[in-house]
Amino acid sequence: MGCGGSVEKKALAESPPAAPAAANAKPAEEAAGGGYKQDAPPEAPAAADAKPSEAAPAEAAKDPAPAEAAPAAAAPASSGKGATGKAPLVPDPDWSVPLSDKVSADEAKAFCKGDPPSAFTAGMDKADFLIDMCLIKVSTDNDGLLAQPPEPKKRTVLVQIYIDAHEFGGTDKSCNGHRYDSVPFANGIINSGMSCHLIHYVHAYHELFFKVMEKFDAVKVRCNPGQIKDNGGDQNRFDDSMRAIKKAGIPVWPSPDVMTYMGAKDALTNIKDMSIGLSDTGTYYSEEELKEGFFKTMKFQRRVMKQNRGSSGEGIWIISLKSGEYCANYGDDVVKEDDVLILMEANDNHVEEHTVAEFVEWCVNGRSDKSGTWNSKGTGKYLEGGKEAGGQLVDQRFCGRILEGELRFNMVNDVCLGVIHKVPAPGGMSAVGGTGSVYTFYDNATLGTEPMGKFDFEAFVYKEKDTSGNRHRVAPEEGPAKVESGECVKETISVDLAALCETFVKNDCPKLMEALKLPDEPIPLWWTADFINGATGECWTQPEEQKWVVGEFNCSCVGLSKCLAAYCTSDYPKVSYKDIPEQEKADAKKYGDIVGREAAKLLGLSN
Repeated sequence: MGCGGSVEKKALAESPPAAPAAANAKPAEEAAGGGYKQDAPPEAPAAADAKPSEAAPAEAAKDPAPAEAAPAAAAPASSGKGATGKAPLVPDPDWSVPLSDKVSADEAKAFCKGDPPSAFTAGMDKADFLIDMCLIKVSTDNDGLLAQPPEPKKRTVLVQIYIDAHEFGGTDKSCNGHRYDSVPFANGIINSGMSCHLIHYVHAYHELFFKVMEKFDAVKVRCNPGQIKDNGGDQNRFDDSMRAIKKAGIPVWPSPDVMTYMGAKDALTNIKDMSIGLSDTGTYYSEEELKEGFFKTMKFQRRVMKQNRGSSGEGIWIISLKSGEYCANYGDDVVKEDDVLILMEANDNHVEEHTVAEFVEWCVNGRSDKSGTWNSKGTGKYLEGGKEAGGQLVDQRFCGRILEGELRFNMVNDVCLGVIHKVPAPGGMSAVGGTGSVYTFYDNATLGTEPMGKFDFEAFVYKEKDTSGNRHRVAPEEGPAKVESGECVKETISVDLAALCETFVKNDCPKLMEALKLPDEPIPLWWTADFINGATGECWTQPEEQKWVVGEFNCSCVGLSKCLAAYCTSDYPKVSYKDIPEQEKADAKKYGDIVGREAAKLLGLSN
C-alpha cells in the first residue's frame, strides 16, 4: 500500500469505550502515535499481526544521550498509593522566605517555620524541596523516570490526577499511580536539559498545591477530563487557578482555555473561513437557533450534527432526508416538522428514523413523550445549560467522501509526527474505534527515516448506492468474489500526505490559534487534528484537487499509544512502564524527546 513513510496497519474490533468523564472510562478518547486506539487492550502494541515500521532505530544520532534512570522511589512505610490518610509534611510554610536553587539549611528552617522534616537534605534542588515538603506523594515509585539534571535550565512539573475511590486510580493509570504515558513526556523534557517532576493534584490541599506551582517555570497538565470531579474536586476551581498561574507568566500546557476552545465543537465554526474549514458550518446554542438554522440546512443537503460534550462519536449524527427531496439552492425551502430523517450515530453506526420535531426535542430535552423512542446510548439534551455550560450543536455539511477515510494528524506544536488513515468498517460511516475500523499509520521521519509521501488506498466498493445514497466498501476478503459477480468494483484513492502536511504546517498552523480566538496561546505541545475529505465529486472518484477539512481538534490529554502496555486493567493489574515492549519504549522516547525540544523552545531555550 502506497509509498513514503513507514506504515503500520491495525484492524480493530474492540468494544466502544465508555465516556472519559466517567470514573470507569478508558484512558482517553483516542491515542496518538502509531495508529493504535487508546481503548485497545494492553497487549495490542505487541500484537503478532503488527507490521513493523520500515525503519525505526532505537535512537536517532542527534538525540542527546539519555540520563541514567532514577531508582524507584520507595513509598512511605505507612501508606501506599493515593492521597487518602496523607498530609503534606509542611502544610503551612512561610512563602515570604526566598529559596535558592539549592536550598540551604537556614532557608529550609525559615520556610518550614522550624526544623525541617527529615526528608530535607541541605543543598537539595528547590524543585525537590518544594515537592517533598508541600505536596502529597500519591505514587509508589517513579518507574522509568530519568534522574533530574543537577543544574536544570528550567524547572517544570507534569500534573496528574489520581481517583482514590477507583481500583487503579483511574483507567489511565499504571500500578504505581502515575498516568501510563507520563514517563516519556517527562523524560523528553529532562533530556532537553530541564527538570520535570511527576506530581498529583490533591484537591483537599488546593491552595497549597497552587502556591507550589507558582515557583515553577512551566506546568504540563495531564489530567484526563472528568477525573478531578470523579475524585471529589472542582474542575472549575482547578481551571481558574491554572488560569491565574498562566496570568502570572508561567506557561501552562495546555491551558484550560486552549482545552475548552480548541476542543469545543464550535471551533469548527471559528475556522470555517480557513482553508481547513467548511464555509457553511454553524453553531446553535438555543432551541430557537437550532430550528432557524437546521430547518434550512437540512432541506438543502445532508448534514452532520455534532454535540459538544460527547466522546467517541456519541451525539454525532449523520442525517439524511428519507424522501431524498432536497432544494436546489440554500434557503429555497425548509423542512417540515413531520418530515422523516434517517440518522446514523457515529459512536456505533446504528441507524434510527425520527421526524424533524422528534430530533429537535431529543436535542433540547432528551427522552420525553415528544421525542419518540431512541436507541442511542446517549441522553440527548445537547443544548442543556446554554453556551456558558458548553451546551451547543455544530451543523456541518456532510462530506460523502468520509467513506474513503479520515486523516488524523499527530502533532507536537507545529511538528507533524505522522498521520493515521482511519477507514470506516464496511457498511459504516464513522471510523471511531470499536466499530471494526481499519487504521493505517504513516510515519513522518519520526520513528523511521522516510518522510510522508503519497499513498494509495484500494477498496472493493459496491457499484450501486444504498438507500442513503452511499457506495460502501466490502471486506477485502469478500471483494474478489463480489467483483466477479458484478456487485462490486475495485476503486483506488490517492492521497498526497506530503502536500497536505506542508500546507497545514506552513499556512494554517500560524493562523490557527488566532482563528480559535486564542491569539495569546501557543499551539499545544501534544494534539491531534482529524481531517475529512471535503472535495467535490462522487465518493470513490479521484478529485481534481485535494480539499481536506478539519472535523475535530483534540488537545485534552491525548494518549501516547506506544505506552498502552503500561495501563492497568482487571486482567493486567500490576503493569507499569517496565512492561512496555522495548521497541515501543524506543518509539515513545522519540516522541517524548520531540515534546521536550519543543517545550524548551517555548521557554526560550536553544538546543
